[in-house]
Formats: sequence, structure tokens, C-alpha cells
Amino acid sequence: MNATWNRVPPEQADMILTSVSDDDNAAVFPSELTEVTWRDLPFYSKYKHYRLTNYATLPCFIMEYLGSSDDNAFYPLTGLANTIYDVNDANPIKVTRDNVVEYLDFFFRQVQGPDGDIYLIKDPDDLPMLSSLPDNQKQSVVQHHQPITIDSDIRPGEFDVRGTLYYDGSLVSAKIQVNNTGKLSIHDQVLLLHGIHFPASPVHNTYMGDS
Repeated sequence: MNATWNRVPPEQADMILTSVSDDDNAAVFPSELTEVTWRDLPFYSKYKHYRLTNYATLPCFIMEYLGSSDDNAFYPLTGLANTIYDVNDANPIKVTRDNVVEYLDFFFRQVQGPDGDIYLIKDPDDLPMLSSLPDNQKQSVVQHHQPITIDSDIRPGEFDVRGTLYYDGSLVSAKIQVNNTGKLSIHDQVLLLHGIHFPASPVHNTYMGDS
């Protein structure tokens, strides 16, 4: 997903920072040290993806939200699927054949599995983590990768996406079912390759709760 990040004007950024800081569990972001940026997501008509970067600490302190400045509603992205599902209910999602892979890519980037991050591998050559592996493991990842296919002949607005996932040190072929509310489930998992360990993804510190 390569949507362009846009900087929020200072006055609007102050309003967003005030809004997210009103939560009792929220971190307080000083406006003079915090950059607020946003990008569109093609499956939402109103909600956008916001990123708050506080430069007062090293490394930078980052929080991400789904929200609407018009409604003054912001949902912290804290690694749990319920946040995204809540947004899907508040601003009904529209998943199409053209954007279902982008939705899955966004979902897996924001939601952790029980044993760590899950990556949908669209093209192994585009994985920046691939360069960290020994040559024999690079070749194995490329050789075992199965390209994405989409079956839209399920029910209106629902899709079966087959492809390759990286999870807990393994490459897995799987079918990902996405229903018309954006909820997904993983089926038909087949182990392709084990013992692949990419570097851990950077931790985004958070003091926000979720349910």
C-alpha cells in the first residue's frame, strides 16, 4: 500500500491532538513537537488513516488512528482487530475486487496474531526484510511463494483470497475469507517453508487501551 501521506495543517492538527488526548488513557501529544499526517484508504468513504509522530523522544513516539476530523472520532490502532471492525461498523466499509488486497495488506500491518506479525506476501522481491536473510533462504522464500488469486463468486461483496502468508517463522499458503463487513478468517493453511526469521518489526509505543 503506497498511498501518499499528507501533512495536516497546524490548526487542524491542534484540533486532532486535543481530540485524541481527551481519552483518559491517551498519551498527551504536545502540538509543537508532533507532526500529524494522513492518507486515504480506498475502502473507506469517510475515515482516513492518521499518524501522529512525536519528535520529543528518540526513537520517535508514533501513534496511528483511523478517524474522521469531521466527526471528531478517532480510533487508536493498537494491534487488535476489534478497532478496525468498530470502524467498519461506524463507516460501512466497501471492499471490492480492486481493493481487497489493499484491505488485507492494511489489516495485517495493523493487527498482530497471537505469535506475532502476519505479512501478506504479494511479491517476495518487494519485501525489504528479504535482504536480511542468507542467500539460500532468500531463494527458498521466492521458490515457495504462491501468487495471490481472488475468487469473487461467493456472495455479493465477499471474497476468497488465496496467497502466501508469513507468520511465526513460516511461509504458509492459505485462503483468506473476507465478508461484506470487512471481517476476515483464515482457512486451508498449508505449510510451505519453516525456519524463516525476519527481523522484528519496529515497536510503536502506545498507552491507549482497546477491547
